[in-house]
Amino acid sequence: MKSKTIIKHNLYFDSVSLMKISGQVSSLPGVKEVLVGMGTELNKELLQNMGLLSAEMEKAAPNDLMIGIQAESNDALETALSEIEKSFDKKHNTAKSESSRKFQTIQQVADTNEGFNLAAVSVPGQYAATECKNALKNNMHVFLFSDNVTVEEEIALKDLALEKGLLMMGPDCGTAIINGVPLGFANRVRRGDIGIVAASGTGLQHITTLIDHLGGGISQAIGTGGRDLSEKVGGKTIFAALDALKDDPKTKVVVILSKPPAPGVAKKVLEKAGHLAKPVVLCLFGQDKIEGLGSINQCLDIEETAVKAVSLALGRDAQFSDSYMKKEAVEEFLKTRLPEQKYVRGIFGGGTLCDEAMITFRRQGKIFCSNIPISESERLADIHKSKGNTFIDMGDDYFTRGKPHPMIDPSLRNKRIVQDALENDTAAILIDFVLGHGSHPDPAGVALEAVNEAKAVLKNKKILWLASVVGTKDDPQNYREQIDKLINAGFVVSESNVRLAALAASIAG
Repeated sequence: MKSKTIIKHNLYFDSVSLMKISGQVSSLPGVKEVLVGMGTELNKELLQNMGLLSAEMEKAAPNDLMIGIQAESNDALETALSEIEKSFDKKHNTAKSESSRKFQTIQQVADTNEGFNLAAVSVPGQYAATECKNALKNNMHVFLFSDNVTVEEEIALKDLALEKGLLMMGPDCGTAIINGVPLGFANRVRRGDIGIVAASGTGLQHITTLIDHLGGGISQAIGTGGRDLSEKVGGKTIFAALDALKDDPKTKVVVILSKPPAPGVAKKVLEKAGHLAKPVVLCLFGQDKIEGLGSINQCLDIEETAVKAVSLALGRDAQFSDSYMKKEAVEEFLKTRLPEQKYVRGIFGGGTLCDEAMITFRRQGKIFCSNIPISESERLADIHKSKGNTFIDMGDDYFTRGKPHPMIDPSLRNKRIVQDALENDTAAILIDFVLGHGSHPDPAGVALEAVNEAKAVLKNKKILWLASVVGTKDDPQNYREQIDKLINAGFVVSESNVRLAALAASIAG
């Protein structure tokens, strides 16, 4: 095994860009391990685990770029390094062509006095709070993609934002669409009059794409970050977002999407929503019907929420037509299903989509386990081994520590796809494909490499392959092409995650 480490002093790239580069290089022939990241303590620990933490790397500062590679041969090593350098050059040239100006700090932007009023922050967590504070002090709304920000820092930032009448989205806010501009992982959706506030990234992506499919459009889609509705944070961003949507003349219908908030926060959210003077559609994942909601329309899943929101916006009943969900593959599977094929294995990149599938199974009385269980009794004993009906969120921190998220590098879950397909008791495998800005250019193609590998071993034994696809026809991945690849490979495909999960539950043991 050949290895090499390189340090580039004072060369900064954001974490998403570096994850993409790592993902692309890791798929090259002969490359076993690769890390392209800033000189954080986490990345140093990962290099140490790879056996590549040199004395020079130990001294790397957070603004220094570290590269560590293990490969089968010197040729593979040199090819990997060449690809990394090409990626750096491409990003540099793209930045130069897209804008003639480059700013080093938020303060420099503010000093132009050109009316910049939103800052997207994606820097190491230890610096994120400072950058956000600078933006807020300069009267900029903030979209904070970074995580590893303490809850105390989050509260302080959100208090400052409230004081200045600004939105503080995040930390760990993966998705937003503000005035038609997508931020983070987001899809290209139609503009319209439905405003959304959500504590879920993939949930926000899914509902915006379903609204687009139904003929509706988005005025604003505001992410809050996952901790916003906790007892400590107290829903500071969601309340500010609801005020903003209430005052926004382009928003006619308001959608609230989240896991159930802390009880005290939930009460205040419902009270606030009931006084918006606009139709409100509420979806709290896993929450049963709430009595006494008055004018608030409660829905139990994302598809139902999208349909209700579009119906209210259009003034007529919207109908969801899942035109891609051809069930011939289900009928074929049921004819050849073996007695031991009892269980469904869900292998997800989107945590909210994984949650929604589990909730669907629970409502159908099916037993399951997961690495992100709804209750502790449903926790998977061995995260690397599926048991019974199993749902795995491959985007969980355990799997992404120092590695790209599976939406960026879908190959990270290929090993698990093959592993679960070859289990004797596997009946069906459910996979999500999330398109849009920031996501891999061909997630279906990458997953099909694993599917074909499994099929070659299984030979005549059938697996029911299920795919939920989150995207629109205007997304950069070519939505229709992604759908066709999956259908041609024998997948049952749906634009609705909950609909596909219900189908999976109907055949699960």
